[in-house]
Amino acid sequence: MSLVSRSLFTTDALPERDRFDAWRTLFSAHTLDADPAGFAGRIETTQVGPMALRVMNAAPQGPARSRSQIRRDGQDGFILHLSRHAYSVETEHGVAEVPAGAVSLNDLSQPYRRSRVPETGSLILTLPRASVAALLPDEEALHGLILNGGAGRLLADHLRSLSAHSHAITTLDAGHIAQATLHMVAACARPSLETVERAGLPLEAARLRSAKQFLRGHLCTPLRIDAMAKALGMSRSQLYRLFEPEGGIARYLARQRLAAIRMALDDPLERRSIGEIGEVYGFGTGALLSRAFRQAYGVSPRDYRAAIGRG
Repeated sequence: MSLVSRSLFTTDALPERDRFDAWRTLFSAHTLDADPAGFAGRIETTQVGPMALRVMNAAPQGPARSRSQIRRDGQDGFILHLSRHAYSVETEHGVAEVPAGAVSLNDLSQPYRRSRVPETGSLILTLPRASVAALLPDEEALHGLILNGGAGRLLADHLRSLSAHSHAITTLDAGHIAQATLHMVAACARPSLETVERAGLPLEAARLRSAKQFLRGHLCTPLRIDAMAKALGMSRSQLYRLFEPEGGIARYLARQRLAAIRMALDDPLERRSIGEIGEVYGFGTGALLSRAFRQAYGVSPRDYRAAIGRG
């Protein structure tokens, strides 16, 4: 009885200067964040029906998939990753921390970035989209899912057992084992999907409140989306999506700055000129401030100050 196909790739026999390039070519679907100096890697692949199981040992690396790569190569399907090290994964929904021993799940048709960690006996399972969608019709929601707790440990144990006995899997059994694995992935993922769905709206509302609070605390400093995203533990695209109902981040921030300027004009103890106040809140010229203030409140800042007896 024939055994399933198995293959091995290792950089051991290559000159040191060529090792990282060879490894990077092997993983062309990803951009790899790694140190080429002294890089070494080894990966064993077992094809089990429609899925591929890989055992990876390699120097620290952080794979990422961008929108441009997705458009360019069209690769699809899902990747389950089980590491002995803790790491973080950034998707368009934010940054998630993955504990050591937990299983993370990512969709190759959506962008993501994983932090750089060593690959020490990491287990990587690739699943075709059609197989996953047959069991989980809302498969797009799986991207960025972290399977931890009881269900995650059960799936992790299954992957370890699958790896330990991969050398004995026959072609006759491969299809049945793959189907059983897919059903286990679905069974473990479904409760997490339901939890994410239930928590989705309150979580988005909480994130928006945090983002608004951050902006209100930085009205006098230039807006830097990258720094804001890092401070809040979100991605740029997630921030943009959160503020879509507000007309965008810049428009929300402008409204808050104008409100702060109006409060300053209301203050009887405020001795700065209108131009000085506007400059503090990012309006470099009086004309720019006057135009924005009039659009927001129907009157110029000078006329507003005069109307409250402080002209």
